[in-house]
Amino acid sequence: MKSLGEYIRELREEAEWPQRKLAYELDVDVAVLSRIENENKFPKKRIPKIIKRVSELFNITEEELKKIYLSDEIAELLLYENKYDEILKVSEAKVHYGRQKNSIQSNLNFSDESN
Repeated sequence: MKSLGEYIRELREEAEWPQRKLAYELDVDVAVLSRIENENKFPKKRIPKIIKRVSELFNITEEELKKIYLSDEIAELLLYENKYDEILKVSEAKVHYGRQKNSIQSNLNFSDESN
């Protein structure tokens, strides 16, 4: 499976763009783009902007790029864990719980209806 960095490199090469052109379009230094493509190292504060711009440039949905990026991050965290599958199950349960909790809180009405 390709990392987001590898995927971006593939898109750039298919478009026959040199790194300097894509770096310019992403408003990053060529060295930063090289780290993204070769080491999958993203400047953390710029990830949303990079994903948005790559999406625009290569007609790929932001959601698809975000999915690849987040799966890269999770895989890196769990790469050397023996029971990664159990960790993923617990994490999934926590996500469901957090979403349910947020949904309940957003539906609460705190207005004073006793008037």
